[in-house]
Order: sequence, then C-alpha cells, then structure tokens
Amino acid sequence: MIDFLFFGKAKEERKQLHAIAHFLAKRVHYGRDVLPEKLLERLAQARELCAEALRITTPAPRRTEILLQLEKSYADLLRTERHHGRKENAEVALVAIVLALGVRAYILQPFKIPTHSMRPTLLGILNQPESENPPSWPMRIFQLVVEGKSYHQAIAPKDGQIVSVREGRLLGWVPWTTTEIVSDHWKQTLISSLPEAREGGLRVRSGDRVKAGDVLANFSSATGDHLFVNKFIYHFRKPTRAETFVFTTERIDGIESGLRLRGIEGSQYYIKRCVALGGDTLQVQPPELWINGSPATDPACQLVASKRDGYPGYTFGQTYLTNPNDTYRVPGRDYWAMGDNSPNSYDSRGWGAVPAANLVGRGAVVYWPFTKRWGWIH
Repeated sequence: MIDFLFFGKAKEERKQLHAIAHFLAKRVHYGRDVLPEKLLERLAQARELCAEALRITTPAPRRTEILLQLEKSYADLLRTERHHGRKENAEVALVAIVLALGVRAYILQPFKIPTHSMRPTLLGILNQPESENPPSWPMRIFQLVVEGKSYHQAIAPKDGQIVSVREGRLLGWVPWTTTEIVSDHWKQTLISSLPEAREGGLRVRSGDRVKAGDVLANFSSATGDHLFVNKFIYHFRKPTRAETFVFTTERIDGIESGLRLRGIEGSQYYIKRCVALGGDTLQVQPPELWINGSPATDPACQLVASKRDGYPGYTFGQTYLTNPNDTYRVPGRDYWAMGDNSPNSYDSRGWGAVPAANLVGRGAVVYWPFTKRWGWIH
C-alpha cells in the first residue's frame, strides 16, 4: 500500500511539473520581446528547475523539493497562468475573427438564394400548402437539418372570431419573426413571417369566424440554397459565358428605381447566369438564346433551351429582346445576365447589361441544404 501511494504521489508530481514547464515555456515564447530582462532571467531559472526535476535520474525527494521551491519562490510567475490563458484565448479568438472577416471580404462570401429566378439550378425560399399533417418530430428535425425544410400548422382550439393576424416576435422579445393569429379567446403562433404564411396558404383574416378544429394554416417552408461565392477569382480573370455570377445592383437604375419605390434603399446582391460578354449580339428565338447570329453553344444555355428536367427555355423580355427580331449588342466591358427560370426572372432583359464594376464573384458551391443541388455549381 505504501509503495502504491508513493508511486501515485510521484506520478502526480511529474504531471504538475510538466504543466508548469509547459506554461513557463509559453510565457517565454509569447513574451520574449516585451518582458523585462529580470523577469526573463527568473523564468529561465524556473525552467531549469523544471528540467532538473523531470530528469529520470533525479531522486524523488529532490523532485518534491523542487516542486515546493517553485511554488514558494516563483509563485508570482505561476499565479498569472489563468489571466495569461484568458489573454491567449482572446488573442486566438481575435485572430480567428479577423481571418474570417478577411476570407469573407476577399475570398469566399456566403450567399442565400432568395428567389426562384435560377430554378431549377438553384432554388430560393419556397412556401407551399400541405394537404397532410406534418410528419413526426424526429422526421421534422431530420428534414430541417438535412433539407432545410420546416413545417407550420395552426388549428383553431375552439370557436371564436379572429381579432387580428399580425407579425410579432418569438416569445415576445426573441428577434425571430412570427405570425400571430389572435381571436377573442385564444392565440396561435406560426414561426414564419406573415408574407411567407400567406404564400403558404394562410387565408384567415381579421373578422373571420372559425370553429374548433378548423385548419388555419398548414404549409411547409424550404429554405433557399446557401452557397459560397468565389470573390477571389475575378481578380485574375473575367467572367466567362454561361457561368453563374453574383453582382450588385449599384448604378443599375432599372433595378434600384424599382427598389426605391418599394422603400428599399441601397444596393442588393443578384445572382444570375452570365450568358454573354461585351461585344456579343443577342436575340431570343424561343426556346433558344442566340448569340452572334446562332444558338448559344454553352452546355448550360443549351440545357435551359432544352425544356427538359424543369428548365423552361428562354423567353422574350420586358424591355430588351421583346420579340424574335429584337437584338441587343452588349457594351464592350459589360455582361448580360439571365436567370435559368427565364419566364420568371427579372434580369438584363428588363434593365440592361451589368457593368464590370458591379461584379462580386462566381457562384462556387452549394454548402446547404444537402439536396441534389449540393456541391459545385454548374
């Protein structure tokens, strides 16, 4: 028993000495350029004692003596360990934040698809009515994590008259928009904005009378595709035909004037397909897009024109390319942007070419949700 206790004590002492030696080494490494000379000398002395104590040939009594000496004569150096650790962690966190911001600003930026203008290549937020009850909670959690799909249902618990249908905050204060259906006797809450709930099939309004068991709302919401935009690549080359790219709406008056009418100030990010470059002459001959007098040969443009796998083909525009004889020549340094969902895309056919100064980056990869669109964007 005595031998066992002695061995356990020796093991614990060596563990303490290893921790002290590691900490002292870090202090010297991080503070060599800023610490006073006398402090560096004391740190060196303490490290020498640790090295002596950790030698295999050092007797156990001497090891115990050194440990006591460290705790007594160099306690002021060791007491700063907790503060120094916090400082180190703060420095690491700060560096990580700076790196993350740098990556986002100059290399890769996350982007969420809001609309269906690039469908079916990329999908935006989709709210649609459901005829069946939501699946079980384990399945709902799985679909939310993997597919980005959530379910929303509200059933009247008893008879009543609807007093209001309004937006609110989750639990009254959490910054998460909800839809509140308030009657004279009860309230139902949907974790969804009011426009999303309306799109999903919510039809009840103030003044409506409902009966117990009435389905007030039953819909699912699929989040838009989340992707990374490669902001680095356009520093070395220009966009090529048929690649997916992101740009700002700055100085594109056809877009920003419409945004201002809706009370939206400032530029927005758009994602489309760059179908033509400066100097190209365009025509639309449904379902094909013609470039310089012949159908576009790029595989992505041909896929849109094929009217297969959900692609609708190219259609006429609202302002430009409005009929088979209408042509447009893209200015020298600009780009022509069109959505793959041509009939439902507000793109260059409505507001003209994209200036080179507006380019943000190339759509690189869909990182969530994990659907068939996950991976590199083509």
